[in-house]
Amino acid sequence: AMVSRAGRRAPIARVSAIACVVAIAIAASAMRVVDASTSDARVIQSALSHRKLGPEYAIPSVQQARDEAFWSANVARDVGGGAVFPSVDAPAQLGALGDVGDASVRGVEADADEPVFRDAIGDASGGFVGTFETCDTCALCALGDVPAGVALTAPEKSSESSSSEPTHCTLCYGCNVILDRIEKRVVFNGKSRPVQLGASNTAVFKGQVLRDEADGGGVKDVFVKAWCGLKGEYRHLPHLERWTPETCPDEGKTYQDIVKSKSCPDSGMTPNRYCNQHFLNAIDKIAVEAGLGDITPRTWTLLAKTFTPWDEGQMSSSGAKQELLVQVFDKAPGVSLESLGAGVDDEKIDLINSGDLNRIKDITLFELLTSQRDRHGQNVFFDEFGNATVIDNETAMISSAKAGLNSMFIPGGQKYETYRVGYNKMTCAMNNNCDTVPEKLPTVGILLDYRCYVEGGYIGKDYSPTLTAYLEKLEGLSAQEIQDYYQLSRLQMAEELKERAHDMLHLGFEGAVKKLYASMRPGDIAGTFGTFAYAIVPPCCGPRQCTMSTARETTSCVGEPNCAHTYIKEAQAWIGPNTLASLATFLEIIGVRASDERDAVTQVDAEVAAIPNITNTTDPLAPPSPVNDTMNDTTFTTTATTDQPIVQPSPDAAGHIAVLKEQIERLRAALERVRDVEKKVGT
Repeated sequence: AMVSRAGRRAPIARVSAIACVVAIAIAASAMRVVDASTSDARVIQSALSHRKLGPEYAIPSVQQARDEAFWSANVARDVGGGAVFPSVDAPAQLGALGDVGDASVRGVEADADEPVFRDAIGDASGGFVGTFETCDTCALCALGDVPAGVALTAPEKSSESSSSEPTHCTLCYGCNVILDRIEKRVVFNGKSRPVQLGASNTAVFKGQVLRDEADGGGVKDVFVKAWCGLKGEYRHLPHLERWTPETCPDEGKTYQDIVKSKSCPDSGMTPNRYCNQHFLNAIDKIAVEAGLGDITPRTWTLLAKTFTPWDEGQMSSSGAKQELLVQVFDKAPGVSLESLGAGVDDEKIDLINSGDLNRIKDITLFELLTSQRDRHGQNVFFDEFGNATVIDNETAMISSAKAGLNSMFIPGGQKYETYRVGYNKMTCAMNNNCDTVPEKLPTVGILLDYRCYVEGGYIGKDYSPTLTAYLEKLEGLSAQEIQDYYQLSRLQMAEELKERAHDMLHLGFEGAVKKLYASMRPGDIAGTFGTFAYAIVPPCCGPRQCTMSTARETTSCVGEPNCAHTYIKEAQAWIGPNTLASLATFLEIIGVRASDERDAVTQVDAEVAAIPNITNTTDPLAPPSPVNDTMNDTTFTTTATTDQPIVQPSPDAAGHIAVLKEQIERLRAALERVRDVEKKVGT
């Protein structure tokens, strides 16, 4: 049975409430906790190192080890059932436990016949030792069954009992997941890094679950998310007067109910627990079957039996019993890109280059396949080896007319542009100050542009056999079959997944992206900050290729440390505006069959015509000024290559659509000429 701290870590100035499980012993040594000796710190340092939690938890100095004594859980092992106990001061705690020796500190089970320490917990704190069934609130939650020889002191629940007094337990067994608050900072590669906690009232916990015996058993670290259903007005951010709803609007609904009522939105971002969980499980299944399951944490739904963090007993939700459906995620290793800071330097470039760079390509393919629209630096993690992992896939599979695609890995979206020119520039239309707000220099996020990591700066149809077979499978199924198979709440999700699979097979990656962008609203079309399409700009893989916001002087690049990137003509042709005209021109350049090209343009025409209330205040469809950027004798240009100039759209919706249709008719005439040539040459 594994025990983990259930509450926030106490300030140094006071003894943690959780330490009160051995209050009699620890009270006498309170001053010793504050002024831990160097030898004590080294004991703690050794214990923490033995836990092998990964480099992000490494304790590089004795002073940091002394500090960690007040913050870290799971230092000492109890002799009763091998449970890990959260400790404030390991040496003092061991004294309270009795003669268990250094073996307990090192995490080695000691031999003992009687679990004296566990019995003493209830006596010392005034609380009980019980189970999930017998405890109403609990400070410490243990995974698994009660170990042999442990005496339970909590009274049994009885339907005949007239007592309404809640039973508070200091320690309780029978939980299947441990919940704890996320730390505000972690140590990564020897440095303390901030952790982004998010801004919503959705509850996100770090947690622990028992690993299946087939996976080797033991305990693994996870993250747990609950959109609703937590008792006690739990606050993800304690300082805000905002809590997770105690009831779920879709309580008791079935999948058939959800589909029939169409109560789920066209993404996973909703207070409806059932909608989110089905959606995220579908995304997980898609990733695995497409051969991309290792670039995003696995996730599953669990009926949790647990208690919310103790929070030193200061919150209305402190140690409250919870039995609800939650979403569990494998822990993403490392820290987020945003935690590393915005400036570009050799440390960040070297970290990225040290990883498996093929993962960047796989992530990029996953972004398009699942139509991600919220991939920013807080949702991209790097481990100490430089391997990237993406998290938080809730905002995916969105209708292309509403959002479509928005990932920092793929140029042409709002997330990418924000890292390129800055948030203030991206939102200037909202503040009516676009003439005065300057563009900021590109920050580190721009370095995740997939073109820096693939040969020739171009993916095309260079997919793995697994992904190719998966796309062919989707193309061969009906939208209804796809919806039923993945249990998607909306048929439209299945229709667009099937369409993206078709486009990736027949138009290639870049063609599918450009088609998707062409169906979206152009950037800042409504004068607001959102998921729109922007012109695709040349890649910038390091300060030698463009002026960047640098934390320290560096001349390296990602992908190719010596900045020897080369870009084939197809990669160059992809750069420029994402209009119907530029889509048709690009597809012609890359040699897409006329029938596929015609179908793609016609399809986008219909989608654009269906977009309501288009108000083009900034003329975003106009091609940008030609941009020439020489990189290793490779020149990029955004100048249009059609034989006739692209007509600029009028600022009103009707005029906008009329101009697009005029362009389409001109392109269709050109396509007819191409078909005539094909017939003559017999291809």
